[in-house]
Amino acid sequence: MFNFKIHFAHPWFLLLFIPAIVLALLPHLKLSKRYRRTRNRITSLILHLTVMTLAILTLSGMVFRYNETNEKNELILLVDVSDTQETAQEKRDEFVQTVLLDSQYDGYRVGIVTFGFDQEYVVPLTGDVEKVYDKYLSATKFPDTSATNIAGALRYVKDNELFQNPETSKIVLITDGKQTDEDANSVIRSIVADGTRVDTAYIPSEYDATDMQVMDIVLPDYHVNVEEECEIGITLQAAQPDVATVELYDNNQLVYSDTFEIAEGNKTLYLPHTFATEGLHEITASVTIAGDPLESNNEYTTYLFLENYNRILIFEHVEGESTALVEMLNADNGYEIDVMNIKDEGIPKTAKELCVYDQIILNNIAYDDMQLVYDETKEEQVSYDEILNTYVSEYGGGLFTVGGSDENNPDIAHAYNKDDMKGTTYQDMLPVQIINYTPPLGVVFIIDRSGSMGNGANEDMDESPLEWAKGAVLTCLEQDVMSERDYVGIMTLDDEYEMILPLTPRTQEDKIRQAVASIKKADGNTIYSNAINRAGIALRTLGGLVDKKHIIVVSDGMVTDTDTEYETLTKGFYEQDGITLSVLGVGIKEGSVPHEAMTRLTELGHGRLMCPTASQLITEMRKELKAEEIKEVNYETFNPYINISTSPLVQDLARLETNKNQLNVTLDGFYGVKARTTADVVLMGEYDVPIYAQWKYGNGMVGSFMCDLNQGWSSAFMNDVTGQKFIDNVVKNLMPTNNIRPNDIEIILKEDNYTNKLSINTALKTENGEKIEGSLMYMQDGEVAQTISLNSVGDLKDVEGLRNSPAYVTLAMAENNNYTRCEFVVKKQGVYKFVLKKLDKEGNVLETLEFYKALAYSEEYNIYGEEEEIDPETMLQDLAKRGNGAAIEDLENPREIFEGFITALNHEFDPRFLFMILALTLFLADVAVRKFKFKWPHELVREYKEKKQKKQEK
Repeated sequence: MFNFKIHFAHPWFLLLFIPAIVLALLPHLKLSKRYRRTRNRITSLILHLTVMTLAILTLSGMVFRYNETNEKNELILLVDVSDTQETAQEKRDEFVQTVLLDSQYDGYRVGIVTFGFDQEYVVPLTGDVEKVYDKYLSATKFPDTSATNIAGALRYVKDNELFQNPETSKIVLITDGKQTDEDANSVIRSIVADGTRVDTAYIPSEYDATDMQVMDIVLPDYHVNVEEECEIGITLQAAQPDVATVELYDNNQLVYSDTFEIAEGNKTLYLPHTFATEGLHEITASVTIAGDPLESNNEYTTYLFLENYNRILIFEHVEGESTALVEMLNADNGYEIDVMNIKDEGIPKTAKELCVYDQIILNNIAYDDMQLVYDETKEEQVSYDEILNTYVSEYGGGLFTVGGSDENNPDIAHAYNKDDMKGTTYQDMLPVQIINYTPPLGVVFIIDRSGSMGNGANEDMDESPLEWAKGAVLTCLEQDVMSERDYVGIMTLDDEYEMILPLTPRTQEDKIRQAVASIKKADGNTIYSNAINRAGIALRTLGGLVDKKHIIVVSDGMVTDTDTEYETLTKGFYEQDGITLSVLGVGIKEGSVPHEAMTRLTELGHGRLMCPTASQLITEMRKELKAEEIKEVNYETFNPYINISTSPLVQDLARLETNKNQLNVTLDGFYGVKARTTADVVLMGEYDVPIYAQWKYGNGMVGSFMCDLNQGWSSAFMNDVTGQKFIDNVVKNLMPTNNIRPNDIEIILKEDNYTNKLSINTALKTENGEKIEGSLMYMQDGEVAQTISLNSVGDLKDVEGLRNSPAYVTLAMAENNNYTRCEFVVKKQGVYKFVLKKLDKEGNVLETLEFYKALAYSEEYNIYGEEEEIDPETMLQDLAKRGNGAAIEDLENPREIFEGFITALNHEFDPRFLFMILALTLFLADVAVRKFKFKWPHELVREYKEKKQKKQEK
């Protein structure tokens, strides 16, 4: 008790003491000394004065006021001790100590809970605050620090009823805000409902700049076959340049190891690997650098399940059209193939029915062939391409489209018909566009301005050959020759070369005309090699902006450098970059030495030698540049070009001896289309026209072959080992990456670092005893190492046991939730297999669903993770606001924590009722003293002793 005070409501009544004393003493003093000194008189006077004192104090409104310390105020410090906070440990502990020092003088009861993924109540609530910090530092029990679950920590305080007085309590959350599991906002409302407030203290943490971590493993996004070489990407993130040892493991077997120089930032290394067997493959990548401060993020695990998918459904346009294709695919490939006419009534009517098959092949199928089917989800008739779209994009099936002509008119495309395809979902699915298309061109004019080109007019020219050449170039700028998507570059040729105009869009016509006009005669020799080399390098920089790259040399052919050098350059640019070269020979006579030299040059450059007269010069130039629109049907025998040499579709195929970029097998025609920019064009024809292209479409793959496969244009291709192997590679490559078979058990798995929620959707006849049994299996080396039942909860009180277990269930899939929900924790890095079985009451299996999940290291160690939508500090500020608390701004003076607490309880005691009782009692006692004689206790004792002594004397 402190601050004791006496308060009078009417203090002026205290003046009554003066007349009261006078009135009491005056009658007493008037008595003679003999009578006023008697015992009864003195007692009566005292009682009289006391009664008047009590009466006056009552009238004056006397009240006692004082304070007592409020011992109901309670604080729990919720301290984040997860691994990410270790870098800020000193700053965190200093803040804890500051809070404890500020709270020890006002009667607070303080406790400490440390948390990471789980929690430990290291210091129970106590009023002995001076010892709390030492107990915190010397705590022997620690939570699992490999994750940060703020929501779980807040829930722990509430569910365990740690506060005895929730209405006068506060939680102080001390953390870096990097929550890896759950969301703290999901529990804050239930905390506040009890009256508890939540303050937050943001203690930022940072890692050393030398860290390097494995961010991801990039697996092939297509179906990989056994014994097929593929590439596995390992994505690394480095804080600074360093030398790292990278290792790749397949089912715990080291399959690749090498040392790389890793630059700062994000980098993906692609490592070759061949899977030797089918089944589960646990893929682990690790990185090692010297002095790495955080090794927990140096290893990353995922999985790939290799399964033999072989069910194929071929839709054909005309009966028997797929016979040759079926025979070719069935040659020792083990496929199970069904063939149906796309217009038959018995075809699968839903995407789920199509999932019986791993791949659909549309053999010469147009959009117009597709029938309408009833879509139960949309409750309307839809075109069959909508069903195919769902089959590929949502379920992950493979789709292979093959061309073909109209059966009544071979000059009209049936499958790839632009009028038929326009605006359809079918067109949207394909990696190619069925549209009118003129290939964009990049051309460099090399104009010979040597002395022989500028020395007057030839016999059929009224001006010098140089002026005629300049005029011919200018006429090619007309729109019917070159399009707005083309690029033009201009160089001159003599002893050296000069780049008069770098590659410039055709739309900048004035700039091009000025460059041509600036070309002047120069006295010198004609040297080709330097100019051809510079032109080829310039065209190479255009990359995918154009489909054709071309060099036109305008010259009289009087070359002075050796033919070996410029011919080698021309041949190399064509083979490596597809750059072609033609020569416009001004005044070159057939059979002459220049004619023979230019003939060899244009053959190596796969171009033309033109030796026109003056009247033919402009016509030949226009003919050379004017690209024809790609037609729907193109009759042409050609060897397909390999555009992606690293593709597994072509790695083992035979090539031409003369050109390793072409297959050694021919096609006799193709259907003209344009490849989409994001598609992989594996095979192509002239002008980079796609012959086979594929792309990832949703969860599945779609590939399109721009030729038939019915022994028409493809007769030589289908009868050759190379062609057969290519089609087999395509079909295998388009197979699903996961099992798409229809299953009555549908699941949704929500992963949140360690915590997982599994929702199961299946029709159960629970009245007949049907149920779901589930198992979670931890896999090692492709085998089951431990099995956890999803139908029973683990012993959640066995904290150590749970920490050592790879996984445990927190909410079982059981009858009380109709087998629809399950929650579990997966903590150990590795691969897990899920098995869900639908059983009848006798235990017979009605349906089985199996799938896999890989867990890499905890998000706790992902220091380069994606930025949160809300940064941790802002998240904590919002959390404090929702928790009716404050985000502490000054960690050295956290005054916000103690605001709102009542540290002292005010008390008031009104004694007037007591005084009135005492006054009345004493008044009666005064009357008794005056009217009656009585003996005092000591007199009674003395009298008793005297009587006793007299008896003894007798």
